[in-house]
Amino acid sequence: MLKDRDLVKTLTTDAILARVDFFLSTLAQDRSQATVNTYGKSLEIFELWVLEQGGNVELSQENLEKFPVYLKTERHVSHATIQTYLTAVRQFFVFLVREGLLQENPAKNIRVKPQPRSLGRGILTEDEIKRLFEVSEGRDPIRLRDRAILCCMLLKGLSETEITKCNYENLERTLMGEELNIRGENRRIVPLDQRTYESLRAYLATRRQPIGPKDPLFQSLGTREKYERLKVRTVRSRMRRLLDLAMITRVEVSPQSLSHTAINLMIQQGIPKDALKEQIGPHRFYHRVNDLKARGLIDPSY
Repeated sequence: MLKDRDLVKTLTTDAILARVDFFLSTLAQDRSQATVNTYGKSLEIFELWVLEQGGNVELSQENLEKFPVYLKTERHVSHATIQTYLTAVRQFFVFLVREGLLQENPAKNIRVKPQPRSLGRGILTEDEIKRLFEVSEGRDPIRLRDRAILCCMLLKGLSETEITKCNYENLERTLMGEELNIRGENRRIVPLDQRTYESLRAYLATRRQPIGPKDPLFQSLGTREKYERLKVRTVRSRMRRLLDLAMITRVEVSPQSLSHTAINLMIQQGIPKDALKEQIGPHRFYHRVNDLKARGLIDPSY
């Protein structure tokens, strides 16, 4: 069966299926289950690509180099994830050669060009911000929660990690108005504007009562982790969804762009340097302000 050396110059989806199972079962003997799962997922995507090529791909480096292009342009996969997929594909072909199933390794030199380092994250335009708020409208609990997260990130500059760490007790009403008391390493007080506070109040009205002080401010509403604390990857995924719905597809824009845009907005609104530094923390203040200056988005004298 699999001990017969392949003499053909093409790879079919059926051939991949038979050999991937063999490869993963061998890999499981000396690798962790997490690694086996990662390789399995990567090779599923590779199999899908072969299927989309008509189920038959010529085994040459020139042809296989089209795979990372497909990942980037058709599936919009990140640079780091492409590297993971290519590692799995290269190791798969190494295995086939070692087992005598192929004569040569056509994937040996497949690489993806290093991603150029961009100068900071993309800053959203006024029109893009407007579209984001339009697509985030809705009355169901998930939409209300996502809109509250959007406001906290895009208007007040909270990071994805801060969103996940906020407890209900961090939302405070003082003589100065409503505030978020961000604790931890980047401890600070964030005054809430009316739009952000109302979005939080609308979301919290959908929550099961009573809410304890240590309960997470933002809960998961998924089937498997319902009512548990949101994870960073969930916040990122939900904000990525809003960006996609708003048709914001610029490559330099990511969910992290929301909090970066917030800092630019607060500067444009005339918030004094000292007040802004207190709201977002000294380290983030200097890092983001220097980035905005370097890109010519704010006055160099700020």
